[in-house]
Amino acid sequence: MIKKKLRKLIALIGLGFMAKMQTVHAADSPVTGVVHESRFHMPFPVQKGGEKIDVLVKVEKTNRAYGFYLIFVEDQSWPIEKKEDLRRLSDGWVGGDSKTVPYPMRIHLQIDPVEKSNTTRIDMIVAKRHPVFDQYVNDDREIWRAHALYFSVLPAGVYRVRLENLAAVAHIDFPTLFGFEKDTRKY
Repeated sequence: MIKKKLRKLIALIGLGFMAKMQTVHAADSPVTGVVHESRFHMPFPVQKGGEKIDVLVKVEKTNRAYGFYLIFVEDQSWPIEKKEDLRRLSDGWVGGDSKTVPYPMRIHLQIDPVEKSNTTRIDMIVAKRHPVFDQYVNDDREIWRAHALYFSVLPAGVYRVRLENLAAVAHIDFPTLFGFEKDTRKY
């Protein structure tokens, strides 16, 4: 009986402390963790709605643009039909198609600087395809088909990047990645 009363007392004390805590908005919440540099990639599945990423990235002082990408991973060993399905999604069409396939992705992208002196903020919904590059990786066993979520020159600093998939795309049966990298390509 004493144990029950003691547990209730501890619970009430805990609730009292929680009531005094101030609520913090996501944009203002403290950021901890690893700061990722250019050429950072991580899985970002889009089959269900509501998938989220919250990472820190470092932008160096440079006159080159940085890209935040959604990457479709095509395995070279797939049958041609599956490759064509991925290309329809990525490019909107494949040779012989009479119409363009609508882009099913809706991604909310937020980029906020960690330093208070930097006022650059990006908050946007990406719902159109923006293919930027295709790249052979893993000893040419895969092709990464990158679509720009955001591509521009940013002031140097550390940024908090949040990505949320707003639309479920259940028919995708291949890996998708979030990518962050400085543009070093020669045009």
